[in-house]
Amino acid sequence: MKLHVEKGNLIQLLQKVQNITEKKTTLSILSNVMLKASEEQTLEFTATDLQMSFWSCTSAQVEIPGSTTVSARKFLEIVREIPGDTVTLETLPNDRLLILAGRSRFEQSTISSESFPHVTFYEDSDFVKCDAHAIRTAFEKTLYVVPMEEDPYSIAGLFWHPVEPDLYRFVSSDGHRLAFFELPRKVFSDIDVGTGVIVPRKAVQEASRLLEKETEALLSVHENCLIFKTADTLLSTQLLEGEFPEYEEIIPQDRPCSLTVDREILESALKRMLIFSNQKWRHVRFAISSGSLHLEAGNPEIGTADDFLDVDYAGEEFSVAFNTRYVMETVQVVEGSQVRFEWVDNYHGGVFVSSDDPGYVSLVMPMVI
Repeated sequence: MKLHVEKGNLIQLLQKVQNITEKKTTLSILSNVMLKASEEQTLEFTATDLQMSFWSCTSAQVEIPGSTTVSARKFLEIVREIPGDTVTLETLPNDRLLILAGRSRFEQSTISSESFPHVTFYEDSDFVKCDAHAIRTAFEKTLYVVPMEEDPYSIAGLFWHPVEPDLYRFVSSDGHRLAFFELPRKVFSDIDVGTGVIVPRKAVQEASRLLEKETEALLSVHENCLIFKTADTLLSTQLLEGEFPEYEEIIPQDRPCSLTVDREILESALKRMLIFSNQKWRHVRFAISSGSLHLEAGNPEIGTADDFLDVDYAGEEFSVAFNTRYVMETVQVVEGSQVRFEWVDNYHGGVFVSSDDPGYVSLVMPMVI
């Protein structure tokens, strides 16, 4: 294999595969990216962690077609630092990849592409068009609540399911809070997710990155895989098995009390409350009275913080405590100038919504302090 490729294109593609190749594993080949130079004057990149797989390509001047695999992390570190705009890649007979740019020369260890796992992207499955911006919005508004790991009370994935014939809902929960975002079914053409699918957290992250600069993408559900497709990229992930918790039962349907507050002002105040928060003292107390929201946080070891915000409220006095970071992360993904906080009592979770962001609902459970 011998070819010449633009440095900028190499960096972009290697950055896309980093999270996939950095999964902790005893199989060293999974830390590698497979490079394949073809007679069609393209350089293909393939990476997999066995649950999620990525493929993309870029144009190149290919002198000798061929393939090999190299450590994605080290390859990216080399390409970032070498000079010039064009990189020459050539496989050597001693299981090395020669990397040349300007007067710089590197030889990186390789593993034969024959040792690389077989990757299937189900390219012949039925793909439908989807609004890339809309699905990325749904992912970003719910990803922050997807737990890092599964536990007996939650599942480390995003639940995508129909709630009405013409409406889809994306739901995440870590047992302490919940968020969902709704999109019209027409955003996804005729894709069929049955009664619902659970997309792993890592796949949600990677799909969001993939769709960042796209306006339209293709989407398919094939057996137990979800596949995203753009002009030059494929991303497939195995869906999680199991049942998502019956989340609707914990969302109070009747929420008689509410206040409205400026979103940016509330976010800034919560950031100030975080100054005196630590692993032990994580709460912020909402003390609500007519026209006022009093925020209290801190601890006797470091100090305390108070702030008063003007709000649209004329009801009875009420007080409740939440995890400060949970509320701030909720507020940060709300679109619009105002946030409405709705509640029933001290025992049910507080609900955060916005009239400017009608598809979004967030529930945060109260803390006992």
